[in-house]
Amino acid sequence: MKRALLIALPLALVGCGGSEASDDLGADVISVDERIADAKIVVSADGVGARGSEPLRFGATREEVDVMAAQAFGSQGEESSNEECGAGPMDFSQYGPLQLAFLDGKFAGWFLREGDAVATSDGVRPGVSTLDALKGERQVQELDTTLEGEFQYTTADYGTITGFADEAGNIDALQAGVSCFFR
Repeated sequence: MKRALLIALPLALVGCGGSEASDDLGADVISVDERIADAKIVVSADGVGARGSEPLRFGATREEVDVMAAQAFGSQGEESSNEECGAGPMDFSQYGPLQLAFLDGKFAGWFLREGDAVATSDGVRPGVSTLDALKGERQVQELDTTLEGEFQYTTADYGTITGFADEAGNIDALQAGVSCFFR
């Protein structure tokens, strides 16, 4: 009887600890869900997608990505291109605050400025989120580059998103994938 009790007690303690971890995880998920509740598009370190659907990863065709974004925003994006990007000639589609970048017809990156309807999968939003708040939630590295206020942070799924903050610590813009920045 004593032996059965000694075996059951550790298992019971592990079971109790497991439910607390689930409650903590649930609180984090709800918090992020609240932050992206009004987003039409969710961007991540490796892609973009309509909120609540599977994201399209870097490498998807331009057609797939533009169709998804146009449906989410309810209108076609504004198209442009730049022949002088370091990675090679790039094409872009602009949907509100979100610019989607394409290299050789494939989705290569995104750039997000302040505006409605778009957030990262972590709930970070330019113009709303601050660098100090982000540092409290994620691993952040401030970068010493020629671009003012540049930083990188590690996302919940261990990807990396680059960002830019103003002197007051407000996040102005975010970016992932291939960019057309001149450093």
